[in-house]
Amino acid sequence: MTKTVRNKPAAGKKPARRFSWLRLPEPKSYAPAVQQLQAESRERMGYVRNFLKLPFGPDRLALYQGYLDRLMRSADGHLPPLERELLALVTSVENRCEVCIMSHAGALRKYGMDRNLVDTLTLAWRRAELTPRHRALAEFASKLTLHPADVDATLMGGLRAAGFSEEEIFEAIQVVAIYNSNNRINNALGMQPNDEARPGFQRA
Repeated sequence: MTKTVRNKPAAGKKPARRFSWLRLPEPKSYAPAVQQLQAESRERMGYVRNFLKLPFGPDRLALYQGYLDRLMRSADGHLPPLERELLALVTSVENRCEVCIMSHAGALRKYGMDRNLVDTLTLAWRRAELTPRHRALAEFASKLTLHPADVDATLMGGLRAAGFSEEEIFEAIQVVAIYNSNNRINNALGMQPNDEARPGFQRA
C-alpha cells in the first residue's frame, strides 16, 4: 500500500521539492533490485539520483537502469568511457534534457575532460575544439538524434575514416539510441536534477 505525497510540510520544515510532474506515491520501501541501484548510485555519485526514486514498475526500472549501466560503465566495452559519455552528452544537449546534460557533463569532468571544453559542449557543442575522432562522434550523435531517417552509409563511412571499428560504431549506435529514449522519459516526466548534480555542487 502506498500513499500519495502531499506538499504539506511538517511544522518547522520546508516542503520537499518535487522532482517530477507526476503525482508520485511515497513507497514505504523500495524493491531489493531498486535498493541495490540506489546503493550503487550513492557509492558512485554520493547521492541517489532522482530517477531511481520512481516508485513505479521496480522490476522494469531495474532492468532498464541495469542495461544503461552495463552499456556505459562495463570494462568490456569497445569505446572508452569518455567517448560513451561524449555521445550521451551531445544526444542530451540536442534533446535539451537538463537532468541528463548535468549528469553526463559531470561524468566527462570525472574522466578528465577539460572543464572549459565540457562547458562549451553543454552550451554549443559545435563550437567545441574537439579532435577529429571526437568531432565525428559528436556529429554522428547529433544526426541520429535530430534526423534519424537521414543516417546512411556515407555517415558510417565517415566514422570508419575517423578510425572507428565496426564494433565501436555499433556501440555508438546503442549509446545514442538508448539516451534518446532516456531523454524522452526524463523530459516527459519533468524530471529535475538532484541539487548535488548542479554545477555549484560539483567538486570534480
